[in-house]
Amino acid sequence: MKINKSVLAIVISIMVGPTVQAQTVPDTSTSARITSLEEIVVTARRRQETAQDSPVALTVLNDALLDRYSITGIDSIASLTPGLVTGESGGAVGGSISLRGVGSGESQAFIDQAVSINIDGIPISTAQILRVAQMDLQQIEILRGPQALFFGKNSPGGIISLTTASPGDEFEMKLRTGYEFDAKEWFVDAAISGPITEKAGFRLAAYYSDMDGYIDVDSPVHLIPEDNDPYAIKASHLDAFPQQEDMFLRGTFTLDPIDELRISLKGTYADTEIDGATSYFSDITHCPYGNPQELYPVAGNCKNDGEIITSQIPGEVLALNPQLKSNGHRDSEQTLISATVEFDLTESLTLTSVTGYYDAEEELSSNGGYGLAPSNVYAVNYENEQISEELRLASNFSGPFNFLMGGFYEERELYTDTYIVIPTVAAPTCPLCFELPFETTSQDQESYSFFAQLLFDFTEQIELSVGGRYTHETKEVTEYTIIAESPFDPAPVLKGTPIDVLGLPTYPGDTKLDFSNFSPEVTLTYKPFENMMYFASYKEGYKSGGFDGSYTAGAVLTKGVNSFDPEEVSGFELGLKSSLMDKQVIFNATAYWYDYQDLQVATYDTAARSFGTGNAAEATVRGIELETKYYPQAAPGLELHATANFNDAEFDEFFAQCYKSQSQALGCDNDIDPSTGFGNTQDLSGVQLRKAPEFTATVGGYYETSLASGLMMSFSSDLFYSGKYNYGTDYQPYTEQQSFFKLDASMRIFSEDNHWELALIGRNLSDERNLVNGIDRTGTGGAYGTTSPVCSSLPATGGCIAAADVIGTPTRGRTLTLQATYRY
Repeated sequence: MKINKSVLAIVISIMVGPTVQAQTVPDTSTSARITSLEEIVVTARRRQETAQDSPVALTVLNDALLDRYSITGIDSIASLTPGLVTGESGGAVGGSISLRGVGSGESQAFIDQAVSINIDGIPISTAQILRVAQMDLQQIEILRGPQALFFGKNSPGGIISLTTASPGDEFEMKLRTGYEFDAKEWFVDAAISGPITEKAGFRLAAYYSDMDGYIDVDSPVHLIPEDNDPYAIKASHLDAFPQQEDMFLRGTFTLDPIDELRISLKGTYADTEIDGATSYFSDITHCPYGNPQELYPVAGNCKNDGEIITSQIPGEVLALNPQLKSNGHRDSEQTLISATVEFDLTESLTLTSVTGYYDAEEELSSNGGYGLAPSNVYAVNYENEQISEELRLASNFSGPFNFLMGGFYEERELYTDTYIVIPTVAAPTCPLCFELPFETTSQDQESYSFFAQLLFDFTEQIELSVGGRYTHETKEVTEYTIIAESPFDPAPVLKGTPIDVLGLPTYPGDTKLDFSNFSPEVTLTYKPFENMMYFASYKEGYKSGGFDGSYTAGAVLTKGVNSFDPEEVSGFELGLKSSLMDKQVIFNATAYWYDYQDLQVATYDTAARSFGTGNAAEATVRGIELETKYYPQAAPGLELHATANFNDAEFDEFFAQCYKSQSQALGCDNDIDPSTGFGNTQDLSGVQLRKAPEFTATVGGYYETSLASGLMMSFSSDLFYSGKYNYGTDYQPYTEQQSFFKLDASMRIFSEDNHWELALIGRNLSDERNLVNGIDRTGTGGAYGTTSPVCSSLPATGGCIAAADVIGTPTRGRTLTLQATYRY
């Protein structure tokens, strides 16, 4: 990143989010800093209503809570939202999001996330958006369960809606800088905002950070025998990972030329550059035989301990592809532009247009050997460009009847290419390295939908809402080329002649898929008292099928591009929202039961070294969520809170890919191949969904008090608990994450007028690096579905088959941040 580190670059973009989105009125009083859910306005139904009046299961974090926990993006809120699991990925296209056990797979280029992201009204379906440094946020809403109506596209798992800050009626400025001790990360962010005229306003926000890394890197190359080191392997020059720079810029402009017209524009640019291989986010976390199975085993390199073993990519390998870097790298750029126009046709009718543009480009290279031997070197490029438009008409009649209706259109162009080379001792001269086929693919996606909701108030206590969304999507593979060569061909594969796979007369698959769906939703709300509401909902959700764009190592020539079926869900929710004891106590409860058909699940092909997407036949997700907050009048400045989620998410019917070395005796005894006698699938019916703990909970509190005239102090602490879950892509028995606790705490000293603040913020002080993904390590383990036993030790004897090592991806460990803020 070529910018002067001593200067915070502020480059004005254009475009901003809708002015009707969730917001709270800025205030520096104690009562405003400790905000009740009755005071937070949300737009979960595209209408302004408080969180307690919205008949939706949601978690909401306003600007005060975002500041308190130093939340800058989606990964930061996982410990505050029971049932939410997020994770980084070693490949392109981000990571993964799972809510109530429902999510999509990792590193899959062309799929939509089951839990989608909505930023200022713009739906972003790709996990790439996880990496945007989403600074200057005003509010986050997490809507749990299927969401069909209000956020542009169907999301069968839920929605995470982010509202960024907009200009207010008065001039304001914020400057914040801080240092995170574990990663040795320095950051600075600034915002300036205010009116230009009585009719126009602006806001500029910028962020820059420079990180040394929070994962220790070790390269004990002295352990490599000199007589068995054909590449003269060198130690990595990194001592920690990720060595990362982030830059984030946003410009906002608002204009109200007449009383009936409101225009809001916002433009965001984010750039991330990482020195180091993306595979370093993962590590060997399980070795069935004590030490890793590799050419140069390092004793003890089988623990989730925040340290990785690696080396540089040899120079002979680097010469094969100019994109490869000696220690690996990742460069990512993202641009998001939105324009919202609201026009009051009458006092009771408002027409809203939300236009969005999103572009993401990423390139990376990596040494994915997870040890000293460079046994899996790869490079990936990824591009995603999309435009969207939503037009909706909403009423605000004084009578019992109201409505919302509209349409949505989205167009996406996607591209990815993958290069993999396997240096081997059998071919010590790297012009003879084993290069797998180089594959490129492009896909066009088009989606349009129409939606409507009718609301009818039978009485002041009873409301019925009925709605639905019709969706049609087309996905077409427009290009798939492959360059293949004979194993150990001395010519670099990139210099070969591309084969147009789709143009081959023998191409066996489809190139275009069409999907249609109608998802209805009905909600009955009953308010027997002013501060109590019951609601009952029937919902359906949908996520289209498509092509996953996964790398095939040449298998596309005989099998075609991998495709998967649509995912559908239907079920019920019953909820209670209440305010008790003169509004001192908030108590909310939600019970849910959803049935999923053809649930989309992640797969991993160890031969192709690639994630893919498949379908589980049926799954059921049911549970109870509880939330309570206590604001004691006898103790001004004190707030206590707790949440709990009891979640029973399991497959009703699912025959899944077996894990490596899984014998028929261990369950790989379905779909027997008559020619080999080998099994191909395992029966996971009745098994808990991946990353779906049966119980999660949080408990915590916040207290602020006066130290002296004009001087305040606050303390906060939150304890998060998660039950055990399986994180393995193939549901291996040794990829079970045990139950764990995470502790967050903070202390702040600030002026009563909130002009300045000094804070010490600790997150995950218990240093729990829970695992969120697990795959069989390429090059280890044997065939599955055989009748041979698994070896109890190595070397293998008596016809046994060796079990595989496991590569796991952990969440980030402890962080401790000291930050100073000045506001004007």
